[in-house]
Amino acid sequence: MNKDTIDKIKEHNDIVAVVSEFVHLKRRGRSYVGLCPFHEEKTPSFYVDPQRQIYKCFGCGAGGDVISFIMEIKGINFAEAIDELSRRAGIEIKKTFKNSPSRSKNRLFYDINRVAMEFYKKTLFSQAGKAGLEYLKHRGLKEETIEGLNLGYAPVAWDGLVKHLRSKGIALADALKCGLLNQGPGGKYYDRFRGRVMFPIIDLGGEVCGFGGRVTGEGEPKYINSPESPVFAKRKILYNLANVKDHIRLEGAIIVEGYMDVISLYNAGFTRAVASLGTSLTEDHIRLLKRFTDKITLVYDGDSAGKSAMIRAVEPFLNTSVIPKVVVLPRDKDPDDIALNDIELWYKLLEQAESIWDFIFRESFSGRDPSKLEDQVIVTKEIASLIARVEDRLMQDLLVERFSTFSGIGVEALQRAVLKGKKSAKQSRDTTKREEREADLTEETLARIILSEPIAIRLAKELDLLKYFTDKEISILLSYVIKHGADMLEDSSCPDNVRKIASRYLIDDEIQGDKEKAMIDATSHLILRELNKELMGIQEEILRAERNKDRQSLIALLEKKKEKIMSKKKVRDDILEVLRGHE
Repeated sequence: MNKDTIDKIKEHNDIVAVVSEFVHLKRRGRSYVGLCPFHEEKTPSFYVDPQRQIYKCFGCGAGGDVISFIMEIKGINFAEAIDELSRRAGIEIKKTFKNSPSRSKNRLFYDINRVAMEFYKKTLFSQAGKAGLEYLKHRGLKEETIEGLNLGYAPVAWDGLVKHLRSKGIALADALKCGLLNQGPGGKYYDRFRGRVMFPIIDLGGEVCGFGGRVTGEGEPKYINSPESPVFAKRKILYNLANVKDHIRLEGAIIVEGYMDVISLYNAGFTRAVASLGTSLTEDHIRLLKRFTDKITLVYDGDSAGKSAMIRAVEPFLNTSVIPKVVVLPRDKDPDDIALNDIELWYKLLEQAESIWDFIFRESFSGRDPSKLEDQVIVTKEIASLIARVEDRLMQDLLVERFSTFSGIGVEALQRAVLKGKKSAKQSRDTTKREEREADLTEETLARIILSEPIAIRLAKELDLLKYFTDKEISILLSYVIKHGADMLEDSSCPDNVRKIASRYLIDDEIQGDKEKAMIDATSHLILRELNKELMGIQEEILRAERNKDRQSLIALLEKKKEKIMSKKKVRDDILEVLRGHE
């Protein structure tokens, strides 16, 4: 495909519009900013520049144009990203990549799952799906809800989907990896989902990444999900989020426990509910929601199991700035029942939602006597250990004061319990983070120079710099550039993973100031870092030899140490010698 066609496709896919489907962006000056979808962060460092049509995360370094964004967010290759963006823009291209032998695994799985979804939908409205349709109608679902959420039915037959996939020319081994099929001891394939109402799980990119299935009558397990696959990770997906993300942006998210809770609420006109897929909430789920809102409400049953689950649910929020609200349902009620019989009660319950911390503080004394010293000690330790894990110091202080007011336990006693053991751990974390940041900056600076300066490529070759890089992605990129040259990054033969990594560094502004000095400094730092590590290892061996009174080893090690020290002194001269040799 020629460059003009690619440029046309990019022109017709505004990067702000495309990224907004995955990230809640806010205008800040001439750019848009949001939480990065590629790494964990609390403060937005992900910027989208509408004028240059690029994105850049100053936290993890991800960056590029609209094509590289689609490649990275969906895990597909360059050709597939072009194909998708051309379809979005209504641009016909001579070649589509759907049946290409080089199709990426992610695209292959997405396509197979979509074929399965269409099969289940068609089956639901056939004679073979009569039991499924009757079940959904009995649950009060409207036809527009069934169709809008792409609900379907897996027939009772053991080979219903197997036959359909074969008729479409789909390899059953690939469908097995998707989790749509199982394989018996003799190697025979059979349907994983049978006799179940099917809930397609759609990711933020609109791709079918997995399924949930529910029996329509008696039987266990009541629900089963697709197994984990390259495109389906339960800890990172929330059911119905793709469908209601725009409503959540405006009014916040409500997290319920199951598929039918979400579906019944949607059927009743409530379009802000999502659910985890049979797992506890994870930090990944919270990061996913934080792309769209900080307003999160958790809904749980009113029995003791539901209350215990609510207390555990605070765990993934401890390292975030989000303070969720909670709703404890009346006994013997669930969102499904309420949506069907009394939707007004649902809205009243949401209005009465309280902070999860107030709920935890109140429940902490449940079954205990707050006037007894032993109960006070137990509760203080429990609450303090929880507050101690809150990363935000201001939030910690406010929670201590709030629990002190609630419980009557002194602020100083609570603070001592909370801060115990945190100081040394924090110092250790800070030191490690600082060293990692310095190493990352050196490698990134040198990588950017190597991409733009031919002399830097020669320097990297002659000094064998590749062996000093610790960042795996930069190593992959530079290995390609050193072998083929930076110009080949624009060639169609360039591997997609190399192209994706390069885009992160090519979009950065040019290094300011004396570029040659920056190159010499970064190269020196890289080599000296490795020499210092080697010297530390030699020093440990010297101490060991001294303890063992091993004179022969000690003499050899001291000589080795001397050589390394001399090498350190010569590093800058060696670099300059290479550069002068090419003037």
